[in-house]
Amino acid sequence: MSIKVSAILLSIGVATVAFANSVGDARISFSTKGPDRYADGSVVMDGECYALVWSSDGKFDGFAANGACIDTYDRVVLMAPVAKDGRCPPVLFQIPQSEAEELAGGQYAVYLLDTRVASGDTARPYGTVNGKLALMNGYGAASANLAVGALNAKSAETGNGPAGLVASSVSAAPAGCEQPRIKSMRIEGDNVFLTVENLKGFMRVRSGGDLTASDSATAAVETSGEGGEVTLVTRKPESPSGFFKVIRNGD
Repeated sequence: MSIKVSAILLSIGVATVAFANSVGDARISFSTKGPDRYADGSVVMDGECYALVWSSDGKFDGFAANGACIDTYDRVVLMAPVAKDGRCPPVLFQIPQSEAEELAGGQYAVYLLDTRVASGDTARPYGTVNGKLALMNGYGAASANLAVGALNAKSAETGNGPAGLVASSVSAAPAGCEQPRIKSMRIEGDNVFLTVENLKGFMRVRSGGDLTASDSATAAVETSGEGGEVTLVTRKPESPSGFFKVIRNGD
């Protein structure tokens, strides 16, 4: 059965979807006012990523530490390493008509990502490799969901984008990925030092008030996997007790 694509305009605050008669493709634009921030309160670095995602059931279930969607029915449509001056500048993305029609029964949303990798006292966004994520520390929703199933809708008001986004959700360990064993821990001043097995990939520390350890996450550290041990450093929590977990993204 063929579907006739009409001209429509739908808004999700930071994303606008238009199906144009002349092209037949979905054109999606999004931006944020900023300043957008990581979970630790620091302003998003230039070159950080924003993601346009799609979910079949209207509920995006988040990212694993290797950048993959936790739910196999979710999909990343676009990774855009475009952050500049603490915000997402206007991005225009065109989805081919065949793909737009395939995704017409679900919902789109935009997410701010945290892909920081630490090296010494500095950190940088790792961004994408061949258009795909290699690691994910955390993420935060930049928009409400947009239903795109009604191709005969005419118009809706266009939003101006949200301000002050925070990448407050921490990513989970990928399914089936071996996780490092914490061998020792010590506290010195305001820092906690965790000594762990050296497994190849990227590792980061999650901390929290209980065993789920999901309150915050550090920038990732790239590890060689060549044997020995790796020391990861995180800030001491404000509460007198807490738990720590080391998450690895995979090879």
